[in-house]
Amino acid sequence: MRTLLMADIHGNFAALRAILSTPEAQSCGRVISLGDQVNFGPESRKVVETLRSLGATMLMGNHEERLLHPDDFAGYNWAMLRVTAGQLSGISLADLPVDVRIGSALLTHGTPGNPYHLVYPPDLPEVLKALPEDVSLLISGHNHLCWDVTSGHRRAFNPGSAGLNETGTGARAMFAIWDGDELTPCSAPYDVTENARAYLSGGFAQEAPEMSRMCLQEMETGQYQGVLRLIRHVKHVAEGMGLTIADREAWLAADAAAPWREPISTADFWARKEKEA
Repeated sequence: MRTLLMADIHGNFAALRAILSTPEAQSCGRVISLGDQVNFGPESRKVVETLRSLGATMLMGNHEERLLHPDDFAGYNWAMLRVTAGQLSGISLADLPVDVRIGSALLTHGTPGNPYHLVYPPDLPEVLKALPEDVSLLISGHNHLCWDVTSGHRRAFNPGSAGLNETGTGARAMFAIWDGDELTPCSAPYDVTENARAYLSGGFAQEAPEMSRMCLQEMETGQYQGVLRLIRHVKHVAEGMGLTIADREAWLAADAAAPWREPISTADFWARKEKEA
């Protein structure tokens, strides 16, 4: 069956809507989302409700798995996840499968059985080698880059991130069409300005201003691993202060030298976005 493949939508409803509006997506009889439907973006509830209305198969990503353990995320560094959890109140994600088999294909978020395992193209030959004998195709997400790698008689495919494209093209939602043996990468442009408004109206800009800013920046630019770079920067600053990344003071101190596209404070950034809205 002709299938729409998406991964790592990350609460970016504008990106999801753009994908679903394409002729390629509308020609599909099945929809599969490879995990991380939620968090980072400002409209996780809309994403999940839309996917469910389509009868989509949704896999368990690391962000869904984290939401199952809210008591573990009390620090300031998890403020965005807490806002997302509130947004998803009444929606259960506990029953999402980690892996799905379709014929000789195995679909997962990270690697089979582990939605947290982040791999890169050089790792794929070993990952493919470890698959069950009757699996010839591994389709996964988690890493926000698109790839199509063959090793021996096996193939690994990643459609790239729908909601946090990290290819440098910016504001393009990545997806793929799976039809028989054909896996075709696609992308669709979307309007990122509505995400800025959603971060403000949804409480993200107030409760998690730095993370929200970086996620928006990554959506706008396609910056590679922008969120990870910000987290590493804050950890470095926190260690120098004798604090941890869970402390709000570390984030405030790190703001001035953070890897922002514009040299203004995060408070000024969101004040300007509020005026523009």
